[in-house]
Order: sequence, then structure tokens, then C-alpha cells
Amino acid sequence: MKRQKTMGAPGHKEDALLFVALTFRPELEASWISTTILPHFGTVLLLSDPIAFSHSNYYQQEMGAGLLKQYCFMTQPYDVDQAVADKLKAVALEQQHAGDGGNRTINIDPGYLTLAKLVLTTTKNFDHRIWLGQGIFGDIQLRYRGGRFVANPWTYPDYKQPPQLEFFETARTHLKQRLDHI
Repeated sequence: MKRQKTMGAPGHKEDALLFVALTFRPELEASWISTTILPHFGTVLLLSDPIAFSHSNYYQQEMGAGLLKQYCFMTQPYDVDQAVADKLKAVALEQQHAGDGGNRTINIDPGYLTLAKLVLTTTKNFDHRIWLGQGIFGDIQLRYRGGRFVANPWTYPDYKQPPQLEFFETARTHLKQRLDHI
């Protein structure tokens, strides 16, 4: 019997949680971030404690020394088609809350988490990033393999640290439990 060739069918969107990474000046109050920035993205499900952003000096010239970083996941199911709009919203919020001279006081990097990966959105293109639209690119920072998150060669150092990986795993567990109850 001759085997019939079949064409691949279009895939479907993965279920996801909205993720927001925040890098900010130390004088910004955590309560200000929680009441002024995060509500633009939804209701908070998980919010990490602020940590020292010590793995890179990328933002230091613009934002100063002693920066902090915080990670957040939102409660509501996330439509990944909103990734571009959410990054554009983040850029607008950064500009709205810029300090004297137009320098940012906060860097807001939204993205999303699925059961298979953690994706950031960015305005910067590199060979490992894909075009999403309107000047925004997608960057897979972590992949889920063998029961744990695995970094890529380009994964930012702070995303590879055990406390952050544990935080991302907690968010993934929330998503999996939600999907198991559907």
C-alpha cells in the first residue's frame, strides 16, 4: 500500500501567562511599581522580591548604579497575540516615567511563559530573535526540557540563576494546574 503524503496543519496558540521583568533605580519604591506600573498589565499572580541587578552593566550609563530587578507573572490567561502591544505599552510607560534628560528610571520587559518556554519581547534584533511586528522581536530565554528550565547560549545571566529558575518553575506549575482543571 502506498503511503499518502499529508500537509502539516496550522498549529494553535499555546496557553500562557504574561510575564514582566522590571529593572529599576533603587530609589523607586516597590509599592510604586505595584500600584503604578503593574496594573497596566493585569492582576499580579506572583511577584519576586527585588534583587540586585549585578550580572550586567548594560543599563548603568542610562539608569545609574545599584539597579534592582524584579519578576512578575499576571493572573489572567494570556493571549500571546498581545505580545507586541504589551511591549509597545511597556516602552510608552518607560518614556512616561523617564527622569530628567529623558533617561529611564525603569526598564520594563514583558513576555510570556508557556509550558514549553519563557519568551521575552524586545526592541533589539539579534540573530536568535524573531520578528513579531511593529519593531518588536521575540526572544526565547528558557526552554522546558527534562522536567526543568534550560538556558540557551544567549539567555541573560540573571534568568539562569537558581532562585529565578525556581520562580519561573513556580509560575509554570500555576499554569499547568490551571490547564489540568480545564
